[in-house]
Amino acid sequence: MCVDFRSLNQACPKDTYPLPRIDTMVDRTVGYEVMSFLDAFSGYHQIWMAEGDEEKTAFITDCRTYYYRVMPFGLKNVGATYQRMIDAVFKNQRGRNLEAYVDDILVKSKTLTEHLRDLRETLDTLRRYNLKLNPAKCTFGAASGKVLGYLVSVRGIEANPYKISVILSMLSPKTTKEIQKLAGRINSLGRFISKAGDRCSPFLSVSA
Repeated sequence: MCVDFRSLNQACPKDTYPLPRIDTMVDRTVGYEVMSFLDAFSGYHQIWMAEGDEEKTAFITDCRTYYYRVMPFGLKNVGATYQRMIDAVFKNQRGRNLEAYVDDILVKSKTLTEHLRDLRETLDTLRRYNLKLNPAKCTFGAASGKVLGYLVSVRGIEANPYKISVILSMLSPKTTKEIQKLAGRINSLGRFISKAGDRCSPFLSVSA
């Protein structure tokens, strides 16, 4: 369900708590033999609304008026709030055997023996704070996997094959919007393409 929180968002000051730099986080996953990719279950809904703020999320249905007791999707600051919580919960693991970007969690280890220990530490922490995972979206003990659009393994960081196939399957762009779409997709692979910006400049100048 989606609630229109535009008026509430306009009235709320922006939370400037920073999200992790994706490139830095991905770089820190290189060289690990075993990884587990964890996904939170209804992530934002696992944080309770502050007392007194619940009624600000009220919405009307055909039956009656309701409000959220947990943090709903659609509020301006939910990403920053969730990241702050994750950083606090995993403060002793982040950068050591775990990386986390909002509700995407990666447990990383050099060996299988270490990974069992690191995974146990992570699951114990989740249990301590009553945070739940979505088993259907979790992968345990993998040698490689996708992190924030990148393919990572002990070999290093590789381009996501799906992103490459999407570009290869595109028809030649004929409109400004199609050119911008192509540029965006190439930009997502920028770290793997030497001077990607320079190579795109000819057709970007046409669309300007």
